Amino acid sequence: MSTAIETLLPHRAPMRWLDALVECTDTTATGTVLVTAEHFGVVDGTMLESALVECAAQTVAAALGQRRRASGDSSPAQTGMLAAVSNFQITARPAVGDTLTIEVSEVKRLGPMLRIAARLTCEGQFIATGELTLYA
Repeated sequence: MSTAIETLLPHRAPMRWLDALVECTDTTATGTVLVTAEHFGVVDGTMLESALVECAAQTVAAALGQRRRASGDSSPAQTGMLAAVSNFQITARPAVGDTLTIEVSEVKRLGPMLRIAARLTCEGQFIATGELTLYA
C-alpha cells in the first residue's frame, strides 16, 4: 500500500506509533512499526506492553482511514477511542531495531462500537494476542 500513514491516522508524533499499513481488506488489516530508541513507547531498550496495545489500536484506526479513502472520502482522519482491552496476553516485548507486525481482524461491529482481535509478531515470532473494543 502506498498511502502515507499520516493521511490515515489522526495521531501525530510523538504519539503516532504505526509506520505503515501494509495490508487492508474489509475486515482485516496489517501494520508495521520499526522499534527505535526514540520511540515514545520504548523504555530501557524495549517497547512497553501498553505500547503494544496502542499499536494494535492505531492499526485499526489506519484501516478505517484506508477504507474511508477507498470509498472516495478524502476528509481528514477521524478520531476514535479505545474503549476496552480484553484477554491481552503478552509473551515478549520487541527490542530496539526489531520490526513489529500487527494483524487485526474485525470480530463484531454494533453501530460505532467495534470489537477486534489482534495478533502481534516480532521478527516472525508471536509475542501478543488479545481483543480491543473501540468507538470508531
